[in-house]
Amino acid sequence: VYADHEVVAWDRDECDVMDADDARDKITELKPDLVFNCVAFNNVDGAETDQGQLAYELNARVPGELASLTDELGIPFVHYSTGYVFKGDDADGYDETRETDPQNVYATTKRDGELEVLKHSNSYVIRLNWLFGPKAQSEGAKPSFVDMMLGLAQDRDHLDLVDDESASPTYSHDLALRSREIVENMPAGVYHSANTGSCTWKELAEEAFKIKGVSIDITPISGARFKRPANRPRYSELLCTKMAPLRPWQEALKDYLQS
Repeated sequence: VYADHEVVAWDRDECDVMDADDARDKITELKPDLVFNCVAFNNVDGAETDQGQLAYELNARVPGELASLTDELGIPFVHYSTGYVFKGDDADGYDETRETDPQNVYATTKRDGELEVLKHSNSYVIRLNWLFGPKAQSEGAKPSFVDMMLGLAQDRDHLDLVDDESASPTYSHDLALRSREIVENMPAGVYHSANTGSCTWKELAEEAFKIKGVSIDITPISGARFKRPANRPRYSELLCTKMAPLRPWQEALKDYLQS
């Protein structure tokens, strides 16, 4: 995606974004043409219990500080957010103009981060949901739901999967391409960059199993069956109205699993 650019990717041991001075020194010294913030606290239930402050730090305070710094240096800034910032009661989906209404602590910290970032005129907020793609190489990186399901299917013949929560899955490769397209062609602001369409967790897993030729028995269940501290939005389809929609999530999933 960025073969014609020099990409400098910092992990947490190379740049501690929780230390504002460290981040400022490293970004000021490097003087990049563009900064992407891929840092996030995404343990939805953890944010609801004992890690709420950490979620706020990583999802709201840090993005605001980075956006302020890059604005000061005249550098465009890209921050990634989530469809969970919406209430999640509209089955028709949410476009970029809809008012946010987060329903849990994680979503609230992400919404707060958006507001902090958008205080600065040279900043982009790109929303996505249910990211899948190659696993990150950093220590502690988690596999996506798709890869987790395929892994479970190797030694199980039955799975109970939630079938009453839906969202727009997002292929990391498509997200990267669209992110570049946005910063090269569009003004700063809010953009939705999930793949087109929506599905439930059960439907996403079923599609992955079909593509990989996996035979497994699945029972649809309600998310309420799991005693999760955080409320999840029932509907979280992201509608892309500022640019041409991305390809359907089924095509993207097939491309990923057959590549």
